[in-house]
Amino acid sequence: MGVIYKLKPEIKDFILGQKKENPILSCRGLTLLVENKFQIKVSKSSINSIIKETGLSISVGRRPKKRRRGHEIPINLLEFKPEVPLEIKVEVPTEPVVEQPAIAPIKEEAAVRPEFPSETLCTGAILLKAADCLIRGSFNITEAIKNRLNRLENDLLAKTESLIYLPLFEKETSGLCSLVGREFSLEGILSYLNDLQSVKTITSDIFQIISNTLQEVRCIKISCLNGNILYLDGQMHTVWSTPYLPYDFSATLYNTKSYINKYFFEDGPFVLFTAPEYDIPTKEFFNFILSLDTKEKTIARLTLYGNKLKEIEIIPVEQAKRRFFVFGFWPWQFTEYRRINKIGEFKPSFVQALQKDFYAAEIEIELSQPIEKQSVTLRGCALKMTPTEKTRLVILSNLPYGVVNPEDLPNIYLSHWPNIDECFQDFSRKIELFTYTATSQRFFSAQVFLDREGDQDIKLLFGNYLKALDLYVRWHFLPLGYKDSDFPTINERFYSLKVSLKREKDYLLATFQPPKGFPFLKDLEYACRRINENEIIDSEHKRLQLNITPQ
Repeated sequence: MGVIYKLKPEIKDFILGQKKENPILSCRGLTLLVENKFQIKVSKSSINSIIKETGLSISVGRRPKKRRRGHEIPINLLEFKPEVPLEIKVEVPTEPVVEQPAIAPIKEEAAVRPEFPSETLCTGAILLKAADCLIRGSFNITEAIKNRLNRLENDLLAKTESLIYLPLFEKETSGLCSLVGREFSLEGILSYLNDLQSVKTITSDIFQIISNTLQEVRCIKISCLNGNILYLDGQMHTVWSTPYLPYDFSATLYNTKSYINKYFFEDGPFVLFTAPEYDIPTKEFFNFILSLDTKEKTIARLTLYGNKLKEIEIIPVEQAKRRFFVFGFWPWQFTEYRRINKIGEFKPSFVQALQKDFYAAEIEIELSQPIEKQSVTLRGCALKMTPTEKTRLVILSNLPYGVVNPEDLPNIYLSHWPNIDECFQDFSRKIELFTYTATSQRFFSAQVFLDREGDQDIKLLFGNYLKALDLYVRWHFLPLGYKDSDFPTINERFYSLKVSLKREKDYLLATFQPPKGFPFLKDLEYACRRINENEIIDSEHKRLQLNITPQ
């Protein structure tokens, strides 16, 4: 318990101030903050007594069970429930919302597309390209250029991308390698730049586009007609009871809207990484799956919030229909609140998404929620890597049989979350850091590059957009320690690497070829895994897949 001190008023005030500012902080987290600031150890019970005296604490449920052998037990997500109900005041009209398209359709490129070679070479700047696809910056910039210059060349997007990445290739003399597999001479790129600089109004267009595309969504608030409120993180890891969730799970506005279009207004199933909590299913999770698994209209609207929890947009959900979901379910979850109705024989199953063999068995599980006194029966499949190991993951869904069979679920789930064990550890680590580390209160923001619109010409704007892409790569693709690195460091370690591009029917395969003994191989592997989980679609409508083949 540590040494218990008679706490000075300034320490008590510090504890209460931190708790009021960040209600999700646990007693353990507060002990660490006090020790760091005042160099003394205070017991969790002492802090809990101070909090209770001021009415800032209520019971939040049971703690997670002890660690099970063979698995890393995750941080209990109950620690993220604010101990005082937190309300975000949103101005929402009380009268019925006039039906309108929820999201502006994503503009397609010209029908005639340029032909690309099936195999070509580029560099590790493909990481920047991945970030750009999520942000949708170069595409939107090119559309603005087409409108201003009245130009419809098929290679205009490739030229725009090459201009963005120009600082990486300015030393080249023979040619400029574009990340989409096209080569332009440096002279040709500079000529394109001159054309843009001749139209002064383009500068303000590009500035506004870059500013808008860099916006991130921290969470999606789902408001149901019966008054239920729940939250999804921007990357669709899981369902939350509070908007105060880790910044590392934010996503770009474009990517979030793509998910919303796919899941709410089309027929794609939600593919959540995991069900929340590990002892008792949360009522928010039950409300979520029950609100989807009905033909009635239960969801009224979606509200998008940025990293500062400022409202970005309200999207009405007018359509009444049954929606589908798929989620990962871990063997140690909800042991007292689940019942396995049946499980079949484990048989070999090839997962196309990973090009690997698994062993899968059909399973049916009944989950119950004791607070709401609800239950739901879901079917799916249990997965093993080998016939002799224990079940590693269960994938559950409400997708109807005949449309999708249980043996098809691993491909649906693993194509979105291909790194189940490592991703789970990364997910838990980010939650823990957000809870107990003060530095985790920082979030991605590239606005520092866009403060002086009038002082920036087009070349400078493109250069600052490149810096913003680099910042995005460091914050969302690379391990946590890279957030404070600089551009030259990342360029030397990763962007300058040799990469082979191969175009398949449905995906673009980018294979890194680092030199023998490459010291940052684990960090590069981490980046590739994070990018593959994002289901990034490039300008050719092919999914970007990254892997590594050391020389």
